[in-house]
Amino acid sequence: MFYIKENENIVLYNTDREILENTKVLMPQYSNLEILETDRPIVDFRFADTEEYISEKAAEERKRIDNLTLTPADVERALYKSTGMDFDDLKELISERMPTMDIKALAIEFRAKDFYRGAKADGIRLFDVVGQLLGYTSDDMDYLFEQKELPAK
Repeated sequence: MFYIKENENIVLYNTDREILENTKVLMPQYSNLEILETDRPIVDFRFADTEEYISEKAAEERKRIDNLTLTPADVERALYKSTGMDFDDLKELISERMPTMDIKALAIEFRAKDFYRGAKADGIRLFDVVGQLLGYTSDDMDYLFEQKELPAK
């Protein structure tokens, strides 16, 4: 990868050095800047292998996934298909294993028009807790919202 930096910022980059050389001719503001070469990945004018970039992209992906929605029917269908349980069975399980959980608040959540992956009930990430109770990981819950089914166990 070839790139041109100005004031510590990547201003141009390309895999073809000749394209950058031609661009420098067409854009005189860059004519005195050196073309550099790197093996590092560059995306959106930034090195894509820095901790900051990777953390930023991970946070963006988490936000994207947390904003995914399913209808209650989608969730109950996936739950029934993978465990044989419906929402009533799930509320009973939660009540038994988490006696401090506000079951009425949970029941209200079950009647929501849409379920958001990042939904919280009683201050906790609803689907992470429910998934844990059923033996699923947080990644499994992400899979549910992306595929409308739970992964095979």
